[in-house]
Amino acid sequence: MSTMRLRPRIDGQRLNPRLAGLAPAATALLSYAARHPSAPVRKVLDANFAALTVNQRSASPVRDLTIPGADSGTLPTRLYEPEGIEAVPGLLVYYHGGGWTIGSLDSHQNLCRYIAARARCKVLAVGYRKAPEHRFPAAWDDALASYEWARDHTDLLGVDPARIAVGGDSAGGNLAAAVALAVEDPDRRPAFAWLNYPLVDADVDAYPSAHLFATGLILTRQNLRDMVHQYAPRPVQQLDPRVTVMSSDALDRMPPTYISVAGMDPLRDQGARFADRLREAGVSVQLERFDNLPHAFQVLLIDSDSMRATEATCDALAAALK
Repeated sequence: MSTMRLRPRIDGQRLNPRLAGLAPAATALLSYAARHPSAPVRKVLDANFAALTVNQRSASPVRDLTIPGADSGTLPTRLYEPEGIEAVPGLLVYYHGGGWTIGSLDSHQNLCRYIAARARCKVLAVGYRKAPEHRFPAAWDDALASYEWARDHTDLLGVDPARIAVGGDSAGGNLAAAVALAVEDPDRRPAFAWLNYPLVDADVDAYPSAHLFATGLILTRQNLRDMVHQYAPRPVQQLDPRVTVMSSDALDRMPPTYISVAGMDPLRDQGARFADRLREAGVSVQLERFDNLPHAFQVLLIDSDSMRATEATCDALAAALK
């Protein structure tokens, strides 16, 4: 197969050779997982995600914590505490991506190590429940419960209560935004929202980028449809502002927000539109677009272009939590 066929130019952009080589297998694996999420499939994906970020494996201190979750349950979380940071740093409550159906504390552990080290903050990663075993609003319930717990246990976590951010990638960015919008008390709202290539509208077909990059670039348009249906199968659920956060009538509750989008991502245009909506609501927003990159670049850190983009996103977080 020719290099040109492996690396088609779309919308003036093209993946670099390394990403183009990774894309076919990654696309096929993610497409299967989107249709058939299960414990064995998740285990395979966890191993693959960890391999794609293996260059960020480190021995920095990590604590596994079990905290109260929603519905009288418990939640696994993982606290990353990089060495050499200030005595009482800021905290990122982090929700991993995976379309609410895949991903885990293990899939994103190397990324979380990197975020903590680069942004000079602690990171509390949350192992929320997954669909289809636990459909909407289970993941959102767990996400909110973990944020509220962190707010109430800053002494235990050793963090500054005035510098607590919420963030995540993809569906994790969705959960972070939905949590920020749910906190009514101004004194308890997050200080910052860090949203990386987030899904903010369940109507994925409504945006040009979903058609431009519909196939072959790791995340497909059909993957998005499948994952939305696994999490929120009923139309009324998909319209709920805890899923389609774009439709919230309380966007002015959002804290200062950073949104990154990948230039070759089906979700690119809805992320950019969300930034516009937040600005219209009076929210301070930084939108950063990384061309020639696909969805999920933050878990493709063995690639130098993805690494540089992730550095930039983490630097934005570091600046917000100073």
